[in-house]
Amino acid sequence: MTKTWVGIQIGAISFIDEGVEQVLDILQEKAGVNALLISALSWSYGNAGRAPYGFPDHGVAEKDNLQGGAFFEPDPEFYEGTFHKKFAAPDPLYKGFDTFRDVIPAAKKRGMQVYPYYCETSASSIRSIWQPGFAHFLDRDHWGKLATRPSLMNPQYRAWWRSVISDWFSNHDLTGMLWGIERHSPLMDIFRGDSSTGFDEYFKAEARARGLDVQRSIEGYQKIDRFLQGVRKGERPRDGVFVTLLRHLLLNPEVLMWEKMWLDAHQDMYHEVSGLIKFFDPKKEVGFGVWQVINTYNPYAKAQYDQTEYAPYADWFKPVLYHTPAGARFANFAESWQKAVLADATPDGAYNALATILNLNEFIAPRSEAPMAGFKPEYVKQWTANLVADTGRKVYSGIGVGVGDGGKSKEITPDEIKDGVNAAFDGGASGVLLSRNYSEAELRNLEAVGEVLKARDLW
Repeated sequence: MTKTWVGIQIGAISFIDEGVEQVLDILQEKAGVNALLISALSWSYGNAGRAPYGFPDHGVAEKDNLQGGAFFEPDPEFYEGTFHKKFAAPDPLYKGFDTFRDVIPAAKKRGMQVYPYYCETSASSIRSIWQPGFAHFLDRDHWGKLATRPSLMNPQYRAWWRSVISDWFSNHDLTGMLWGIERHSPLMDIFRGDSSTGFDEYFKAEARARGLDVQRSIEGYQKIDRFLQGVRKGERPRDGVFVTLLRHLLLNPEVLMWEKMWLDAHQDMYHEVSGLIKFFDPKKEVGFGVWQVINTYNPYAKAQYDQTEYAPYADWFKPVLYHTPAGARFANFAESWQKAVLADATPDGAYNALATILNLNEFIAPRSEAPMAGFKPEYVKQWTANLVADTGRKVYSGIGVGVGDGGKSKEITPDEIKDGVNAAFDGGASGVLLSRNYSEAELRNLEAVGEVLKARDLW
């Protein structure tokens, strides 16, 4: 048994494809895993499906048609307070399988801890379209259209989550829960050219309670959206894109006030989750997964989420620090901003400016080399140390043992894994969380984790 916490994110599909005992054998023997972070409820292919960017050397080398939902059997007694009672995953692959009932006993016999892992979805493309009644949770965008993601202020959505967590912690032997903080505010959705959330009747009511002019606020978002749509088509104002964008924000201050209201709702959501878990047992652990877009790539999102404010709400943190694909991901992020918010700059200029603002210069390669260079492992060390210093809590650094970018990206090799795991411990990590999903990870990369643990006398 390893002497430090070693977790891995895993979906039900892997247990079905490979068998529960075989998967647990692999995880323990190769990587010293002693904690399972199971996507027991998910609609995200990256978190719950088979590998999306090429199949590894285990599992089934064939895409599954993930529809998502609950990969456990919900207990009806806990859903009397919500209309949303039927949300078990309909995929035929999962028929007869319960990821809690079938995995927890086997894991506990091996001394392994089990946590459900839920990651909020930032993409409007991830949709729960098959679920009866889920549409009643959906938000609206700044044009008044029904959005594709749930409203953080919808009381029925909150009631459903209370039901889910109550079910989990009343019926299953869980150590705690990992909640992934991954959502975009409405302005960030507009900046990246996606549909927004945060404008349903509940947000409007809260805005009025705060003294905000709802119509002026929404018109402000619409003006910015129209402006950036024009920029993406090649329009360039005489005073420049960035100056004109600042002018829109100055002349429509309600937009930033609405942003703060959305941020308050988002934070209140995971604060509520934290309190509910502790209600069932103060000894149960609350973990927060902090999105790499928030902690690394996006200056606006980084400003929204002050790391010191996480401390009262979680026992530990998993910062997403996937250093190998980070070169490609950061380059893609810089490119998206250069087409809109930073359109005054050249592609290199936007990339370099963002790198300087975000203190990334010493960890990255020039833009032309970024996808195949990744970030230096020292990035993992520094970002881990920062979060430890800011929160005073345990940090289980998120190491990408099998997560790509969908395009050109540096290969994740055993040496990359060794460098990342060593950097995490050098930065003060109390453990590591192997991510994004076991179904993506090659066995050689899991073995590399075990080699580091043994070399550092942690196994």
